[in-house]
Amino acid sequence: MANIILKALQTSVARSRLAGIRRCDDWAGNLAAELKPDSLLDVGCGDGSMLFRYFKQPPRELYGVEGAPEAMVKAEQRGMKVANFDLNGRWPYEDNKFDVVLCNQVIEHLHNGRLFATEAFRVLKPGGTAIIATENLCSLLNWFALTLGYTPFSLMQTCGRYLGNPLGLHYMEAHEETVPIDHPAFSGIGGHVRVLTVRQAKELFELVGFEAEARSISILPLPDGLSHFLEQFVKNRGHYLMLQARKPLKPGNKPA
Repeated sequence: MANIILKALQTSVARSRLAGIRRCDDWAGNLAAELKPDSLLDVGCGDGSMLFRYFKQPPRELYGVEGAPEAMVKAEQRGMKVANFDLNGRWPYEDNKFDVVLCNQVIEHLHNGRLFATEAFRVLKPGGTAIIATENLCSLLNWFALTLGYTPFSLMQTCGRYLGNPLGLHYMEAHEETVPIDHPAFSGIGGHVRVLTVRQAKELFELVGFEAEARSISILPLPDGLSHFLEQFVKNRGHYLMLQARKPLKPGNKPA
């Protein structure tokens, strides 16, 4: 009986999780398209297909960062200029180059989030926008796991396995590594290492000079329709975090 209940819960979470990821994609892609950038950097671009679902006409300069070699080739075939490097370090782009920096489900893989935010600030033009979607450490689902003494769902993926939470859909299973373990980009790929809260993400990007707004969506394991309704009442408990950060037109304090 317990296994039947667990499987039902896991199925519900998996379904609403996919709906939440689609909402993140739609939010990030539509916002990027609405900004009509001349130059855009997609950090964690995968095979490049996501952006082309939202842009009727892609930006004149379309760059990407991707660690997985096969995905990188496909993105280049779509006309993107793709680089492959460790996102915990400096980025190989000049100052004030991009109108938009987009990063969807990547920052949680990095240990050096402060340098990531600093580099995003540096390469954006004044008035440019960083669009960040990631998981939310203080989501209802992660809070539930911690209450039971389990690893938060957002941090299960580590060391090549899903560990620490027997309620997880892929508990004890291996997750596929798309980047060789000795590749410089691996430290930005292998597992979730630093998952932010909504407030923490906002404060991190403001620390380096951005004007930032952040919120959460998708209150797992609730169905997507019910989650939509409750998000206005249950603040910052959605499983996905969405942050829009603008680089001021006039220079202020130097990034921290």
